[in-house]
Amino acid sequence: MADNEKELNQEASASENAAAPAKEEAPKKEKSSRKMSAAVRKKFKYGGLAAAITAVVVAIVVVVNILVSTLVEKYPLKLDLTETAMYEISEDTIDYVSSLEQDVNFTVLMDESNFKTSGTYLKMVHEILQKYTQHSDRINLTYVDPTTNPDVVNQYQEHYSGTLTTGDVVIASAEDPSKMRVVNVDKMFTYDDEKYYYYMYYGYYTLEDCITAFTGEQDLTAALMYVTDANPVRVGVISMANSKPIFNVQSCAYSVAIFMQNLTKNGYDVTEIDLYTNALDPAEFDMLVLPAPVNDLTEDAVEKISDFLYNDGAYEHDLIYFADRTQSSTPRLDALLETWGLQVGKTIVTEGEQANAQIVSVISGGQAVQVGAPTAVIVDQDYSANMANTSLPIPAPFCRPITCLWESQTNGITSELLRTSDTVYLSELGSAEESDTTPDGAQVIAAVSRRQTSDTNNKILRSNIMVFGSMMLSDYYIMQDAAYNNAEYLMSAVNTMTGKGGGLIIAQKDLSKSTITIDQGQLNAVNVAIYAIPFIVVVIGIVVFVRRRNK
Repeated sequence: MADNEKELNQEASASENAAAPAKEEAPKKEKSSRKMSAAVRKKFKYGGLAAAITAVVVAIVVVVNILVSTLVEKYPLKLDLTETAMYEISEDTIDYVSSLEQDVNFTVLMDESNFKTSGTYLKMVHEILQKYTQHSDRINLTYVDPTTNPDVVNQYQEHYSGTLTTGDVVIASAEDPSKMRVVNVDKMFTYDDEKYYYYMYYGYYTLEDCITAFTGEQDLTAALMYVTDANPVRVGVISMANSKPIFNVQSCAYSVAIFMQNLTKNGYDVTEIDLYTNALDPAEFDMLVLPAPVNDLTEDAVEKISDFLYNDGAYEHDLIYFADRTQSSTPRLDALLETWGLQVGKTIVTEGEQANAQIVSVISGGQAVQVGAPTAVIVDQDYSANMANTSLPIPAPFCRPITCLWESQTNGITSELLRTSDTVYLSELGSAEESDTTPDGAQVIAAVSRRQTSDTNNKILRSNIMVFGSMMLSDYYIMQDAAYNNAEYLMSAVNTMTGKGGGLIIAQKDLSKSTITIDQGQLNAVNVAIYAIPFIVVVIGIVVFVRRRNK
């Protein structure tokens, strides 16, 4: 028994000794647990901080992106790296838009998302339209889907003689929607005739392949000028005589058309009329254009023009007359001009000195030909005051000489506008014989005559006749060539005569070039975007990584 009790006591003591280490390890486990909790807390602390920083950075990026997008949409902050600045508007347009004093609505009859995603060129128009709003708070640009918003279309349709279609841009006065102009997107571009033919009939090209130039800025700015002009000059172009063209179609049609186009683009309200079937009403028109009538006018027609200019003694009306080598004898018209002190000769001015000639392409006899044209010199600087650069040449093909019969007389003043070099010679109009090339001295090829009176309040009242020696001064090719000053001079002279002030001659954008060129400033900006910004981001990332690793 004693032995058994002794063994039991020894076992119990062994059990106690075995349990003792377990009791001693319990605090160690608790301590380890506390140690793990601190590590977890530290991990959560820095992990939460990193998450918070990430969240803040993402939030900042989102806010900055929204802010930049808003600023880019509202202000002209984008860089245009294209060679022809196809996404920009000219300084002339910017100056005009920035000085607007009345509100104007630009309404595009197309869904905006479809408009700006329907090809490169519509995207360009979208960007150009935005530029107008970015330079003036007076312009409100909206996009309207005609199928879902017919009321908006109907609002403008009642004031428009044509038919509004998808893609039209309506420019209208916010105060008076009836004062409006419509520019169709398709007509903002010029096309390669041959490619366009194959595109239309054989499907060989896409429409974008056919596009050669963009004239949309000209059209949009002209429309804007028209709707913001309180008193636009109303022009009647006498293009018809008894329903037939009054001029030689093969040689003059394109010249007449582009002259009318330039008048329209400078805010004139242009209407084609018939000399014999339309009344030359002074209450309806402020100015008439008589473009190189092939045949002489009737006595009645001459009287109608004279009455228009005198306006029952109220004057304030003008006539632009283009003479031309394609005309027959016009004694009645000549007699009218002579009463105003101007005489158009029956000869053609030809440059005898090759060094003084401008080799130009012109439309003659229905086809393009190259000729050596005399270069005109501006005589009366008042009529060129609105030109940006008077140093560019003014080619004057096939002009008839003009004589000012008197410089001034009672209530009448004549002024020479353009003159040739003194190396030109004269050849008989319509003569097949070889001309004597001996120089005949400088010849006047453009002149103006003014008649004036005063009313009972001593206000000066004026009417003018401006005469040009050839319709080819407004030749289709010459007028579109930025190397020549014909377009700008003609508009400057007409604007001065009518008192309209400075006009805008906006060059078309050549879209036949696909290269991109940038100046040094643009290159620096691109380098910042490509290298500096990513470098800064990498440096910040490394700093954050090192700091987190060392904590």
